[in-house]
Amino acid sequence: MKRPTVKEMLTLIKRLPDAESHIHICCIDGKHYVTNEFFAGAFAGRSFEGENYEEATEQLIDYMYEHIGHDSIVGKAVTESGFPDLDRVYEYCNPAPVLEDEM
Repeated sequence: MKRPTVKEMLTLIKRLPDAESHIHICCIDGKHYVTNEFFAGAFAGRSFEGENYEEATEQLIDYMYEHIGHDSIVGKAVTESGFPDLDRVYEYCNPAPVLEDEM
């Protein structure tokens, strides 16, 4: 599987619910931030900063590769999400709603 590009990863994040929580510019220092909370949750979340979103996203992609198969909360989330297959990551992060009669 090919390495996702920065543009592909940013597109994925922007498609997710609450995207503005995972990609933003800090009002204090003007840095651009991208988080991994969209797949790892707030408890295991981490922010990546850069002079632009592309720089921050490249750090996120590197971090995700480092954690494939890692024995940790992040490692489990990255591995279960199907990364680097971004279609699988999208499905993992945005599961189909459960209908009331399926409960």
